[in-house]
Amino acid sequence: MAIPIALAAISLLAGAVSAGLVVVVSVAVRKEDSNFTLSSQATGNLTRMGRRLTGVHVARPALRHSS
Repeated sequence: MAIPIALAAISLLAGAVSAGLVVVVSVAVRKEDSNFTLSSQATGNLTRMGRRLTGVHVARPALRHSS
């Protein structure tokens, strides 16, 4: 009887973590879209975390050294 309860608790926890990640990404995307900031640096911790979770980042051009 303990094994099904443990499996149910683990499943519930995994579902809650997944739902939390979806909420964070959704809020971050909505914030980025309303501020038109996707082509610049992230404006806050929430948008930075949303970009990190989705793999989106702003690529900086390589610095050229003149010799």
